[in-house]
Amino acid sequence: MPPRLPLPRSRPRSAALWAVALAACLLGSAGADARADTPAAAPGEQALAVLGTWHAPAGDDSGRASIVELFLRDGQLYGRILRTVDAQGAEIDAACKGCPDDLAGQPLKGMTFVRDLKPDGDRWVDGRVMDLRPGWSQGMVGICEIRMVGDRLELFGYRGLRALGETSTWTRIGGTAERPEAVAAP
Repeated sequence: MPPRLPLPRSRPRSAALWAVALAACLLGSAGADARADTPAAAPGEQALAVLGTWHAPAGDDSGRASIVELFLRDGQLYGRILRTVDAQGAEIDAACKGCPDDLAGQPLKGMTFVRDLKPDGDRWVDGRVMDLRPGWSQGMVGICEIRMVGDRLELFGYRGLRALGETSTWTRIGGTAERPEAVAAP
């Protein structure tokens, strides 16, 4: 009778995977802290291509979308909602029921929901985005970054683990990038 080989134990393997995941999270946050300490570089021409007005779908089955303006303030990128529309294009007077404190119950129109993005080459990083979609996540704030992919814009946002984030793809309204001085802060 051949000798019995021990079966592999799953516990050390899963412990190793958790250790790798934890190290990745710690290294990821250390890199973000290191970037935050360095002075912000001036945005390049390609990074400035994100300025202007965008059609941002809600990301659910409702067919709702927002018309969003991205603008510069003190060298950082911000975004505000110009209006929210339903699937037929009719304007909706939506309010943020789940938003924190002073924003609770405020209309979405005019609300700055993307903040403090810093230029990093051809993309914008280390910003904050507030989830304004109706539902349990409304009002939650996450980390975001924005980049151009062809003629479309991708906003990637996450809370907690970056691997669990989601990307929203926006299309430009008006066809061409506006000049930065034409899209100034209010």
